[in-house]
Amino acid sequence: MQTPDEWLADFEAKVADLQQKATDFKQAVESSATTMTSPDGAISVTVAPNGALTGLALTDVALGGTGKALAEQIMALVVAARQSAADGVAQAFVPIGGAADVVQHIEVAPESTESIEDTKPRRRAVADEEDYSESTPVYKNNDSW
Repeated sequence: MQTPDEWLADFEAKVADLQQKATDFKQAVESSATTMTSPDGAISVTVAPNGALTGLALTDVALGGTGKALAEQIMALVVAARQSAADGVAQAFVPIGGAADVVQHIEVAPESTESIEDTKPRRRAVADEEDYSESTPVYKNNDSW
């Protein structure tokens, strides 16, 4: 049976170990930010550990093609950078009890393959029964409902 002093020493050691693991975890997550560069060096993207795009750099060489090709190259780099960042964040969980084999199966959802033209906002046709242009206003000028 442990004495109170032994129990306290054991407890303090566990707390110190958890504090160190928390610090290591935080540093591992923070260092998971990723920068990816195209093979020709014309495009670079940086993503945060959560996958948010935090940087985009283009050289004049990158601007030499079509807008569609440039957008596709940028998105491919963003997807790759997000996957790398997700891998780094997932690996940060291993020392604090994350199963390494489960961590290896984490994948970032691929971006949509829709072209930019396909993502333009579209107006929905209003059916006759939904036309509210002749409706009575909710609020009248005489301050009454």
